[in-house]
Amino acid sequence: MAASGLVFSSQRGAVLAATARVVDRRGYQATTLAEIALEAGMRRKDVRRLVGDEEDCFYALFGAFFHQAFALVQEQTREVPWPQSARDGLAMFLELLASEPVYVRACFDGVKALGVDGGLRLETAVEAFTAFLTPGYDALLDVPVFQGQLIGATVVHVITQHVLERRIEELPQALPEVLSIALIPFCAAQDIDALLAPTR
Repeated sequence: MAASGLVFSSQRGAVLAATARVVDRRGYQATTLAEIALEAGMRRKDVRRLVGDEEDCFYALFGAFFHQAFALVQEQTREVPWPQSARDGLAMFLELLASEPVYVRACFDGVKALGVDGGLRLETAVEAFTAFLTPGYDALLDVPVFQGQLIGATVVHVITQHVLERRIEELPQALPEVLSIALIPFCAAQDIDALLAPTR
């Protein structure tokens, strides 16, 4: 995930990139607006004008990073038939996260520090995961909709464990586990295995 291609290509984006680096280096609790401004090469008043205070900078970073990552994945898999699109989308998303460990660590460190407010941020990620499953629900009307939320929460948990254990770069290797979690209500085990089989 090239930083200039997603979140970090504008002056505001430079603030978000600086926020990620400072939070990753110092931790969310110790991050100040002054440090973000210094990292971005700007004055504090300019950072405040562009984004806000340090909390605003974190919220903007989390929202922009995950929103644009999901948007890119959905764009790339729009013409792919389901459930192959779910497989390709999840694989691409895990690879995107693995390619930007600084930003992922910063996002999850802030979520952990913010408690309830951080949990609300994770809920947005859970909701985004359910978008991968929408075609499955359209085809199988007897699958409870709340199951998508459980699946999304479980997938986020897998990602969180990789972050906490400092194994972000290994996230692409979690695709079999994540895909099985996501598709088990919709596909037989052998069909999931077929999706994971290497293409020739």
